[in-house]
Amino acid sequence: MKKVLGSLALFGILATGGMVYAQQEIDACLNFNKAGDYKRAIEAGQSAIKKYPKDSMAYRCLGEAYLKLYIHHYLNSDIVNGQKFLKLAYKSMKKAASLTNNKEDLMYINKEIGEILDYMGYFDKAVSYYKKSLNFAKDLGNTDMQAYLLKQIAEYYGNTQDPSDWVEALRYYKEFLNLEKDEKAKAEAYNEMGVVYEKLGDYKKAIESYKKVVEIYEKLGDYKNAAIYKHNVGDTYRIMRDYKNAEKVFFEALEVFKKLGDKVWEASTYEYLGDLYRDKGDKKTAREYYTRAYNLYKSTEQKGNDEAVLYKIKALDELN
Repeated sequence: MKKVLGSLALFGILATGGMVYAQQEIDACLNFNKAGDYKRAIEAGQSAIKKYPKDSMAYRCLGEAYLKLYIHHYLNSDIVNGQKFLKLAYKSMKKAASLTNNKEDLMYINKEIGEILDYMGYFDKAVSYYKKSLNFAKDLGNTDMQAYLLKQIAEYYGNTQDPSDWVEALRYYKEFLNLEKDEKAKAEAYNEMGVVYEKLGDYKKAIESYKKVVEIYEKLGDYKNAAIYKHNVGDTYRIMRDYKNAEKVFFEALEVFKKLGDKVWEASTYEYLGDLYRDKGDKKTAREYYTRAYNLYKSTEQKGNDEAVLYKIKALDELN
């Protein structure tokens, strides 16, 4: 599952039901977390729970510090120590949950437990906590939190291997779209919905979703991203064997990249055109487009991409 842990996590600690925590150690933990000094936040949090063992915020702030330390120092490096801090974060957050009945506190705590489990790779358990948090968010009328959680849950269902889960993913994405205000976030959701529709074999709905992404970026005046996402539209037409529409969309994207002077995405479009003509059985034209893609990738030092296209060129000779 995709990890999304932006300002909401810290916001969860700083805006909890309007409650005021005057205890010096807890305030110090909160302030160190806000400043990004997570080791000192942990020290302050440990002092806080010793002095206030029945205070939910003390455990919650400590859990936040462990989680943030993991994200900023161990996420892509030290797996052993990273897991240790995630376990400590989980333990602290579970204790925090047991010490409060406040709905807003529990909304944030369950969200944070879900995020911890997400990082630990326990996706099934993570989504159960996201759902608990979502129920509190709905009770409280917190639409921003609802949107965040709906997106997390939708992504989980969209990434399983169960087609029934994919249907659930679409339901959660649609609910998310009804609440989300940010147009770029909506575009991302429509794109992910397109992927899910493709997995379900509903290519017409996939194209509708991908086109909504293009429309949003064009409306925002972001023509580069609009052209990038046209690739998804065109490639889905290719899968449907609607080669005429696929070619039309790819050339529209190609024109944008040429105007922008973006050689990498121009090369990518040539590669898509190569795939299209390969599927049409026109090996000569496919080779021409693959060769253009290969040369452009080489000129921009896109080594992984140029090797992939070279493999496609060689594979043409093996086609009947």
